[in-house]
Amino acid sequence: MHSNAHNKTHFLRAFTLIAAAFVFCGTMFLSSGVRLNFFKIQPEGRDFVVTWRADVEEDVREYELLRKTTMSNDQFVQVYISRSHGTSKEYVFRDTQVYKSGSEQLDYRLQVIYADGTREVVTTRSINYTSTAIRRTWGSLKALFQ
Repeated sequence: MHSNAHNKTHFLRAFTLIAAAFVFCGTMFLSSGVRLNFFKIQPEGRDFVVTWRADVEEDVREYELLRKTTMSNDQFVQVYISRSHGTSKEYVFRDTQVYKSGSEQLDYRLQVIYADGTREVVTTRSINYTSTAIRRTWGSLKALFQ
């Protein structure tokens, strides 16, 4: 008899742990929070326009856009922050400081900040770039010596 009660106790403990694991894993998968529809980087003159739209945006407080260049010691630096405004319209940021970076490659990282303060990297993209300011300066110097 004692052994049968002992087995039931073990079974109940194991069942409770398994059920708790399913609930925990289920919440982990449900709390993914953000699913992007698109994330684009478009050059416009000396600027870059970064746009994105989310299909799913759950418990999102803010988006944070970071940029990495050689001038930032290859570290991501925040260049834009936007409060969440839902999935109905796209987010747009015009990066007017790119020409100052002197870099040939830009990396943009989109991070989400949830209502509870946790952060998650949503996407990271790179784009090759040669500063028009550098090209113009070189062209001006060359013209002086012709």
